[in-house]
Amino acid sequence: MEERVFERGGVRLRALLWPGAPERLPVVFLPGFLGPPEAYRAEARALAPHPVAALGLRGSPGCGAPERGWSVEDFLADLGFLLEHLAIPPFLLSAYSSNVPLALAYAARHPERVRGLLLIDYPARVPRPGADWVRRMRKARPDLPEAALLGIHAEFGPFDAGPLLSRVRAPVLLLRGNPERGGLLDEGEAEAMRAALPNARVVAFPESGHEVWDPDPGAYLEALKGFVAALEGGR
Repeated sequence: MEERVFERGGVRLRALLWPGAPERLPVVFLPGFLGPPEAYRAEARALAPHPVAALGLRGSPGCGAPERGWSVEDFLADLGFLLEHLAIPPFLLSAYSSNVPLALAYAARHPERVRGLLLIDYPARVPRPGADWVRRMRKARPDLPEAALLGIHAEFGPFDAGPLLSRVRAPVLLLRGNPERGGLLDEGEAEAMRAALPNARVVAFPESGHEVWDPDPGAYLEALKGFVAALEGGR
């Protein structure tokens, strides 16, 4: 594993890279909102010899936390900057949780870069943080910088990628958990996304909540590897 560190507009950004065979389809992971790229070690092992990258945007562990610059467009600019400077050939982009709308927007704006989208348990719209969001996040994620929490609460969202879905040309695999167990993408929302996307299918994990890899990480990894294989076979 190799760490690459960048700076965009004075803000530190990170990427973790697991090199692989250059002829294989690269896979890029966008963690859940403010999540660490270190969370993707298991996926990188399972996908070898595919090259794998996991991205750290502003506010995530080890990245910068400016006083201002927390809009959706700021996060999209971080994502585009990292993907441009890493110079990864056309790739599968996987996004988890509330970063799903960002991945959809990137794929709609850059169809030539994205070979496939794996979107995990979140609809196409992310709301503006509620009044008690900062308090809840302080409790749930004490590792996050205060500047990030206050900035996001003041500047972030709402953002709806729904109008962009028809412009996503890459095949899409939607993974959803069970809302009765904490999943954030219900059957109706998943079906609406599937219908609006030109080439999409849905896989449900009825025993899982928002973290679709729990309690059966093997089923999640098999879905991931199967989608990668299908994309690569369709060259």
